[in-house]
Amino acid sequence: MHTKLVLCLLLVLACSALGIAQDDPTRKLDVFLGKWQSEGAFFDTTFSQTGKVSSNIECRRSPQANFLLCEQQITKSDGKSIQLSIYSYNAKDGNYTISSMAGPGTQPFNSTVIIAGKIWTYPGGFEKDGKKIQIRTTNDFSVPGTEVFKTEFSEDGGAHWTVMLQGTAHKTGS
Repeated sequence: MHTKLVLCLLLVLACSALGIAQDDPTRKLDVFLGKWQSEGAFFDTTFSQTGKVSSNIECRRSPQANFLLCEQQITKSDGKSIQLSIYSYNAKDGNYTISSMAGPGTQPFNSTVIIAGKIWTYPGGFEKDGKKIQIRTTNDFSVPGTEVFKTEFSEDGGAHWTVMLQGTAHKTGS
């Protein structure tokens, strides 16, 4: 009888732990865990030139599982580069953030990541010649093991968007 009670308690604890993990907002980041290979194309626009791009990405949890760490090796027509991205959940503000470094010694880039279902959106922008340029990148994880990505810009406050980069990544391992 004692053994059955212990097993029952262990089962309840395991189920509770699974419920907590599923409610943990940082788990939304797990869709990007593992090794990925991507291929994409830049288009000829005001802010990009036609060209191919490919990358190898490896994403894993930080040792205490509070962050998603993604290291990327990128190959473009003008050479190779590396990038380290750190994703996290900000419980205070209820949002996700990314901090990226495009190579050793470069200043980090920080942004918000909006996760709505299977779509991740990275909003941003800059000013050029006194004009505000909006930029957004989306990652679509609707198909398991696949990420469809797109970067586009708007020069008119978001009324019209121009695609500057588009591609697909496939998960190749854990």
